[in-house]
Amino acid sequence: MSNAAPAQSSTVTGTATFRERLALPPDAVFEATLADVSRADASAEVLGSVRRVSPGNPPFRFAIEYDPSRIEPSHRYAVRAQIVVDGRPMFVTDTQHAVLTGGHPDAVDIVLKRAASTPQSTAVLENTYWKLVRLGATQVTVAENQREPHFVLQPETRRVAGSGGCNRLAGSYTLAGDKLTFSQMAGTMMACPDGMDVEREFHKALSQVASWRIEGEALELFDAAGTSIAQFESRYLK
Repeated sequence: MSNAAPAQSSTVTGTATFRERLALPPDAVFEATLADVSRADASAEVLGSVRRVSPGNPPFRFAIEYDPSRIEPSHRYAVRAQIVVDGRPMFVTDTQHAVLTGGHPDAVDIVLKRAASTPQSTAVLENTYWKLVRLGATQVTVAENQREPHFVLQPETRRVAGSGGCNRLAGSYTLAGDKLTFSQMAGTMMACPDGMDVEREFHKALSQVASWRIEGEALELFDAAGTSIAQFESRYLK
């Protein structure tokens, strides 16, 4: 018989609501997720989640259990929530709500926003790992034994972090509504046998960005003339 002490758990609690006056259909599902969003070079690590079928009417109260031994004081943690109907988001958070570290609480109050009618979107621009999938009209493939080109926007510092596939990239950004610009972009100087052309074109595309748009889980970047110059997919995984 084992004498090991039972694992301890803690909770992040909260409420979620929406402003529209409507009743949810009976097959609606409420979901809330706690994740580590501090790593710029990886998708968010989920620490806990809750899921409630037929949640009734707002406000929705929830408690997400997590293992406190997994919490690092230097990391950033956030809660996101959504209401899904027929497998499609109906209401979503349009930002991530910081919790636990950096002076943030262990409770949140979330106001959900109506998701776009088509296509539905749950991704947010900042604190999301964006994998490069297209440059101009060319689909991007990752060279063997190399990292995938990507970036993450870090709103606390307005810094960009990521990889061109061979070298790390870093810089700063300015965001105002649908306007987005990158500046002071730089990277390490390694030479790789494959993927350097993609990396150079990736840096060039970022220097030309003037605006952005998210549809579904895809981010599209445009130049000042409104031409699509790059597309990415969200890697925020549950």
